Formats: sequence, C-alpha cells, structure tokens
Amino acid sequence: MNAGGFVRLDGGDSGSRPPLVLVHGVGLDHTMWDLVVGGLAADRLVIRYDLLGHGRSGDPPAERSLDDFVDQCMAVVAAHTGSVPDVAGHSLGGMIALGLAARHPGRLGRLALLNTVFDRTPTEVHGARERLALAGSDGLGPIADLAIDRWFDKAWQEAHPEMVASVRNRLASNDPAGYLEAYRVFVDGDPLMPAGAAGVTATTLALTGELDPGSTPAMGDALAAAIPDCSARVLPGLHHLPPVEAPAEFVAALLDFLDRPCPSTTPRPAREATR
Repeated sequence: MNAGGFVRLDGGDSGSRPPLVLVHGVGLDHTMWDLVVGGLAADRLVIRYDLLGHGRSGDPPAERSLDDFVDQCMAVVAAHTGSVPDVAGHSLGGMIALGLAARHPGRLGRLALLNTVFDRTPTEVHGARERLALAGSDGLGPIADLAIDRWFDKAWQEAHPEMVASVRNRLASNDPAGYLEAYRVFVDGDPLMPAGAAGVTATTLALTGELDPGSTPAMGDALAAAIPDCSARVLPGLHHLPPVEAPAEFVAALLDFLDRPCPSTTPRPAREATR
C-alpha cells in the first residue's frame, strides 16, 4: 500500500517498451486484467492497481470526485514509472485516464480508452442513475446480476460459468459505500468533458465492443472526433469486458495500437514474435 493504494507490477522494464498502466472499471479490481497481463507484459512493465474503495485499496473518508481518482492514478504513475508511460483505462478507468491526459498534457505516451463512456445522452445518463439508485436501495447483489446480463450474452455465460461467478462475486463483494462513491463519479462524469478532450495531446485509441450497451461504438466515434489524435476501433461481437470475454483478441488489438510506430516520433522497436 502507498499513496496510490494497492499496486501490482508485472513483467519487467527491458527498456524496449514504455511501461503500461492499467486502470480497471467500477466495481472491479486489478484482477480484471488477469487473463491478458501475460500477453501485455511480455516485453514491458505493466502496472495494475486497485481504485480507491476497491479491492485492497483504502476508501478515504469524504465524498469522492473524479479528481481524487485522477490524483491516485498520477501517484501510481509517479511512483512506479521512470519514463513517460502508456495508460489504458476501462470504463470508469477510461474516464480517469482521459481526465489524467486532459489535466496533465505531455505526461502520458499513448492513451487507450477501453469501453469508455463519453458525452452521454440524457437517456443514457438516466439509465446510469437508475442503476445507482438500485445499488443504493437494494444492495450490490441485484446490481451484480444486472451487470452480468449487460456485460455477457447468455451463450457466453453458459460456456464460462466460472468466469461469470468470479466477476459477479467481485462486484457483489465490494464495500457498498466505496462502490456507491465510485459509481456516483461514473454517473456524474468529468466536469471538463466533453470540451476538455480537445486538450489531450496523447495519441489515443478508443476501443469498445460492438455489442456494449453502455460504452457504445458511437461513443468511440465521438471520442475520435473530440480528441485531436484519436482513432476508434470496434471489436466485433464483443460486449463490455473484452479482457475477460475474448482475451487473445483484446491483447492483439491493444498491442497493435501500443506498438505501432508513430510517424511524428522516433519509431518504437518492432515487436518480437509471439513467444
């Protein structure tokens, strides 16, 4: 435990790739990356951590704000990366990563916004507020069940019962107060957005699943239009948790972005063949 909360380091700093910071979504923890970290850490240092009020990180008193999560992410970057890191955030983690890039231009290398909400419609915000109210009134069991059905289709659930149980248990076992604080931040969004996206200087990827009902392909397109150097990519047939639903496909898509030479800078070394 340190100023940034619980942190886990995977892989090593070979010098060939920038370190990669992974930021998980609301209600999850650093273990959401378990199925993909091996592929991502093959030739780079990967830093995973638990958000405030999640997993093994503490839940400081007082009402949470997005700036609190951005500050936590910045503390992790400062403590565990000796160079300009790449950052990939999922869902609320994407909101945090985007907020970090907007508030600290030039501090990040590449930015991957994974299944990240952006510029929601009033109807979309209303749906998120209803889920927040459900969690507050009925507890985390019903909200975990609802999330499972939103994040995975029935056929995938039937084929992967152990993974479904793991994700559901992680959601349902959260400290209710910490979860509600984080979900409230997710619902309220970043007060700097969407206008603040224009100030992001990092080369960015908006990656989402074709069937994600909340972080939609249309939001990926909106991010690509709002951020000066951003491309959008959709993973066909996938939903809200590609790192769990289709780990190999997710790793391939993310590494294709992270390891792609940037024309305006010194090219990064070519990636070694898969081991």
